This record gives sequence, C-alpha cells and structure tokens, in this order.
Amino acid sequence: MYLEEAEFGLRKVLPLLVGLPDGARVLEVGSGPGILLAEITERFPLLTVRGIEPFSDGFDFFNEFIERMRAERSRVDIHLGGYESFPQDGMWDLIFLVNVFEHLPDWKDFLNFIVRSMAPGGHCVVLCPNYGFPYESHFRLPIVLNKRITGALFKKRIDRFERDNANAGLFQSLNFVRLVEIRKAAREIGLEIEVDPEIIREMIERLDTDDAFRRRQSILALPAQILRRTGLLDWLLEFRFVQNYLPYIQFTLSRTV
Repeated sequence: MYLEEAEFGLRKVLPLLVGLPDGARVLEVGSGPGILLAEITERFPLLTVRGIEPFSDGFDFFNEFIERMRAERSRVDIHLGGYESFPQDGMWDLIFLVNVFEHLPDWKDFLNFIVRSMAPGGHCVVLCPNYGFPYESHFRLPIVLNKRITGALFKKRIDRFERDNANAGLFQSLNFVRLVEIRKAAREIGLEIEVDPEIIREMIERLDTDDAFRRRQSILALPAQILRRTGLLDWLLEFRFVQNYLPYIQFTLSRTV
C-alpha cells in the first residue's frame, strides 16, 4: 500500500519538481517510510530535499523502514520529529504533504509554519481527504455529525481495524479537517489557496486502474461511476461551492504578502 501511495504522490508532485531550478529547496512533511523522498532525491540530485516524519499515532512501525532507507540511500534526509522541532535553516521553495494534513494535531498552527518557512514565490501543495464530505476513508465509515459521535457509534469496528492492521491510535490521529475551515484559516493569516477540483477525476480513475485502491474504497466505486458516466460530475465541478464537499482535495497555498 505504501509503495502505491508513493507512486501516486510522485505523479502529483513530479510536474512541480521538474519546474524548479537547480538548488531549489523541497520539503516533504509526513515522509512515512521514506519511499517517495528516496525516489525524489534520486531523480533530482541537484535539488535540496528533506523530509519530516513525526511518527504520529498509528504509524510507529515506520521507524524500521526509515532506518533501512537511511542505510541503503545515504542522501535520504528525514527529520524524525514534528514540524514544531524542525530546524529553521532556510526557506523552502516547495513544501508538500500527501495524505498527511488530516493527521496534523493542530493544522492551523501548521499553516503558520508554512508562512514562516515558505520562500518568496514558494508554494505548499496538499493532498488529503476532505471531511466536508461525510465519509472517513481510512476506516471506510460514514461520518455521523462529527468525530466524537462517529467514533462512539463505530468503536468496535474501529478497534478491530486498528488491531488487524497494526494501526493503534489511527482514528485518534485524524483531525476531520474540512476544506471550508482551511479556506477561512488561510485567508486570516495571509495565505492564498487555490483548489484543483480535477483531483476528483483522478481519484475516480484510480478506482479503475489501481486494484489495491479499488479494494480499499470499493464502497465509492458505484456512485463514482454513475457520476462520471451520466455527466453529473462535469456539471457539479462547474460550481465552486461543490469543492467544499468533494471527498478528496488538492490545494496549493502561497503567500499573498
């Protein structure tokens, strides 16, 4: 699964990396086992590339993978700790997070980190679930009002999933962030946000081309196919407010001042 997600992340950030000049600085937040970071360092040896991995709840087993990656690929540079303890040794031209933003304990504080860390003209690209859509994709659960009620209603199922997948604490790590909240918080601190609704087409295509992803998200396959084949998806994406309710989002943050 982590290899497939790294391949997905590479497809999304590759166009951004190709456009960077030699010597540009790139930061991945939430590097996991380091698969994506290792691929980037090999493909772009003239970029300065670093990663941050805090080992949040549900992902403690990453430690073994990261140590192995460091031993096999010496250029892989991952800070083991949160962004809060990451040394400010320069500004970053590109910051990106792939399926990590929804795990940040204080995502509003992270937006302030972006303001402090992003170079003039830099960007932060985020791909993550959007909890404005009432579906929790890690556990494949409907969201009933909020995290607390959903957790209580589906406690047995959540506990079983975490036990079977060695992801203790995963549900607790989720912040249930909504795009409408991100828009408001970004605007308040001077960050411009640009949402790319086309990501939803790519996720629907993954249901056709990625067997592992289709197995994990099979509950969404039928409604997704209906939306695409009837043309309803094209119609819906014409409306800006629909972005706030897409199940998955991609957005870019940049500084307005």
